[in-house]
Amino acid sequence: MKMVKSVQPFLIALACLMMAAVSYAAPVLQPPEEEVKKITTELLDTFNKNKEQYKKNPDGFFKEVDRLLSPVVAFDQVGRYVMGKYAHRNPDQVVKFESEFKDSLIRFYGKALLSLDDTSLIIDSVDKTSPELLKKYQEGKTSRIPVKMKIRTSNSTVEIFYSMVHVDGRWKLRNVTIEGINIAKQFQSQFADAVDRHKKVPYVVENWTAIMSSSTDKGSKK
Repeated sequence: MKMVKSVQPFLIALACLMMAAVSYAAPVLQPPEEEVKKITTELLDTFNKNKEQYKKNPDGFFKEVDRLLSPVVAFDQVGRYVMGKYAHRNPDQVVKFESEFKDSLIRFYGKALLSLDDTSLIIDSVDKTSPELLKKYQEGKTSRIPVKMKIRTSNSTVEIFYSMVHVDGRWKLRNVTIEGINIAKQFQSQFADAVDRHKKVPYVVENWTAIMSSSTDKGSKK
């Protein structure tokens, strides 16, 4: 009986500790726009300091885009979206496609920035996420949070929408829309077209980079 009484305080303390751990494991999320602003600022600063070099050697810029974006892009989620219905047929192919797809996404985003202007690019504005939307996301009532950003060039303002998800303890990019061009949707259409042409999903997955390079070359010759 004495042993039971002595154990009770320990169990109560343990329960309190577990409750505290649960509370600590689920902190209130900070809005994603600060992460977006931070990464974009660093990317634009890198571009502005080396723009002449990057215009002559775009691969150098793509490497910087890769370095900055790779930790903050949910490539697995984007890859599944791009593969569409084919992702459900063989989940292992999604993993294979992720690395192939990553390069094409990085290059597309990098080329979009390189084509904007020859002068300095700066962030004009970043919309704030409303507390109501952040709450809906935490409650699972919405799957992504859009962050609207405007980048100013010498003669225009470019709108960019970042679609953000919170995974692995941080906000990550799920999609980008630049001046109305939905990058993930465009890649999804290209993937479906490639499957129609080549008739084999594994072939498209393994040769995605070559297929995209061929498509880009044909587009530039028109």
